[in-house]
Amino acid sequence: MMNPVERTSPAGRIGGASLFALALLCGWLAACGSGAAPESEDYGNILASPGGLVLLEEEHPTGWMRPDCFGCHNGNNIHQVNRTGLPDDEVDLPGVRAIVESGGEASCSMCHGANGVAQ
Repeated sequence: MMNPVERTSPAGRIGGASLFALALLCGWLAACGSGAAPESEDYGNILASPGGLVLLEEEHPTGWMRPDCFGCHNGNNIHQVNRTGLPDDEVDLPGVRAIVESGGEASCSMCHGANGVAQ
């Protein structure tokens, strides 16, 4: 009798390393999203920084000139906590989250500037 794995075409088999990589990717994806703690996106009070909400190269060296904000920042896990130092009634976080949700990465520049990316 033939082993069931032997009946599978080579394209249908997953090797040990590939299976491990797949499991790692699934675990990583499961950790992302709205269930993650808001503290994971805590960059302090950027409103008090030299550029205010607008990102400057010296404040954002790793992401400077990158248009793909969500490559580093989880869109479901940002703007969850008021870190501006302003009273909560002056900061419309639900409104900001709605803008990001509807506009995606294109909405980031509305508050944070062009991040060194040519317009």
